[in-house]
Amino acid sequence: MNTEFIKISGSLDIIKTTCLANRIFGQHFTPMMPRQQIDYILDTFNSFSVINERITTGGYSYYGISCDNRQAGFFAFAPRLGEAYEITEIGIIKKQRGKGICKRALGFITEQAKASGAKTIKIKIDKKNESAINAFKALGMEEIGEEQTKLMGDFFVEQTILALDISKSEV
Repeated sequence: MNTEFIKISGSLDIIKTTCLANRIFGQHFTPMMPRQQIDYILDTFNSFSVINERITTGGYSYYGISCDNRQAGFFAFAPRLGEAYEITEIGIIKKQRGKGICKRALGFITEQAKASGAKTIKIKIDKKNESAINAFKALGMEEIGEEQTKLMGDFFVEQTILALDISKSEV
């Protein structure tokens, strides 16, 4: 499988990413949370304006994932205080899951983080998303904590925080 990571930069790329995020969230999170909560998350974290601002002024890097010349997903990461990078978004289209794409993406992010001098990569994953938690643990990430964040009204997200010491990583 030929996997490419394509930097997202222009308006058309961002529009494609917002559409892809809507598709992936609809496929994956509908059984886990109410549609109103999914829509809120998409509007708050994956809208055109948010992604554009994150790229242009927030220091975030967004990449599309292409497998065998077909759109397969996207991810985003950003440097954080200390010597850490945070994966802020990662989504793989349902029919592309289980093919090692996440492992290749984590390897790519690890290379970027190491090049900038980072020592750790972190990710926060909704606790209901057990498949993603298990996938990242299988890639060597370790659970380091939990966090609860109020989204809106009665909606909260409880997250598991995972970290990878990239100075020891072979991903």
